[in-house]
Amino acid sequence: MKFFSTLLACTIAASIVASCSDSSSENGFCDSVAELQQIDALSLEVLPSNDVAVRGALAQTAAQASRVAREAPMEIRGDAEVIAAFLSALTYAIDATEFEDPLQRSAAIGAAQQEFAGRLSKSVTNLSAFVARTCSPVPN
Repeated sequence: MKFFSTLLACTIAASIVASCSDSSSENGFCDSVAELQQIDALSLEVLPSNDVAVRGALAQTAAQASRVAREAPMEIRGDAEVIAAFLSALTYAIDATEFEDPLQRSAAIGAAQQEFAGRLSKSVTNLSAFVARTCSPVPN
């Protein structure tokens, strides 16, 4: 489904690393990003045909994205908030529709995507670049 691939692309781009530099506020932010990465990895196993699992994975991803936004340094917080708001809107679109009514669900997902169309891509790019600069890669 298109919404699921959009969700995954957004969260993967926003969570490309798992640990951080030594600033305590950056550590909290980077730890939140690392958790988002773990949640995203688990969501890859969710089948789009399993409505309950999709709802759960999306709710968990949206909640963690909100945490990332709350813990984001001020210079990137606006972009993190856009991503979190998109995931919340997507969660609402799924929760407000029935799996058995794919047209209604597609329309709700499309409306959420359209609402963020002009901002989401830029915010994902900005957040990804910030994470790459601020957080150090996972040690091998």
